[in-house]
Amino acid sequence: MPTYKASEPKQAAIYYVEPGTYEVEIIKAVEKTSQAGNPTIKLDVAVILEGGTTGPTMWEHLTFTPKAAWKVDQVLSSIGRAVIPGEDVTVEAEDLIGEKGVCLIGVEPGQTNPDHQFNCVERWLFGDEKAKWLGNRRKPAAKQDKHIVAKSNGYVPQPADETDDIPF
Repeated sequence: MPTYKASEPKQAAIYYVEPGTYEVEIIKAVEKTSQAGNPTIKLDVAVILEGGTTGPTMWEHLTFTPKAAWKVDQVLSSIGRAVIPGEDVTVEAEDLIGEKGVCLIGVEPGQTNPDHQFNCVERWLFGDEKAKWLGNRRKPAAKQDKHIVAKSNGYVPQPADETDDIPF
């Protein structure tokens, strides 16, 4: 009979979200060489769910060729790096780890079982499109301090439980 050493039970990782726009974080970046011999950085990109919890992780490949430069530009722009047309740019894989961007997440069928669906990065958002999405997210309500009494139009009466007595 098989045996094992028990540990604390853990919830299974969330491996799928509905297609849509999400904030993501690059949690791993490794320099590789593509099958065609081109320099590539393989990214592990994790969806950030409400409350800051981590959702599914997807792979993204940045291949450094003229035909694939558009994707490198999208990623760098989405994580807040300046992209200047015509400028030579060196990208270090370790500098990408921990960077956050915004992606349109889609779905793709599994390679061994097409009925099993997985999330994928369809494209990275940047510029006005990213700013608009970030601006439309629910923002926490501002704290209201009941002791603030100033108003732009002048005097606001103090609450009834406070007095004008100044102890000096």
